[in-house]
Amino acid sequence: MFCPECGGEYREGFTHCADCDVDLVESLPTLEEMPDTGLVTVLETDDPAELALAESLLQEAGIPFVKRGDYLHNQFVFGALGLGFNDVAGAVVIQVAEEHAEAADQVLEEIRAVNEESQGGEELAAELE
Repeated sequence: MFCPECGGEYREGFTHCADCDVDLVESLPTLEEMPDTGLVTVLETDDPAELALAESLLQEAGIPFVKRGDYLHNQFVFGALGLGFNDVAGAVVIQVAEEHAEAADQVLEEIRAVNEESQGGEELAAELE
């Protein structure tokens, strides 16, 4: 049994996720099985800190979103241990409904600006070497 929210795996006999307060499912869908129902990708990241910040900003702005691929990291244990994401599972994708895409982009602009700034600093350091 698996939690559809966090991807936690439970022994037989459990029916409810203690962390997420949702009913468990028999198996988790793969990324290919998840329907695309008018959702727009607003962030794709393999950085756990960036993902947490994006989730926090979207929640604070009241923008509903879904994450795809997050449970895969917990399945491979790395995410659950706080060791960051792993190459096997790939990046986590945050998607919003089309009508919220523009607002989400504005909210996440802060993250993009920080990323561009840090990349610029890395490029400058490489040039100076």
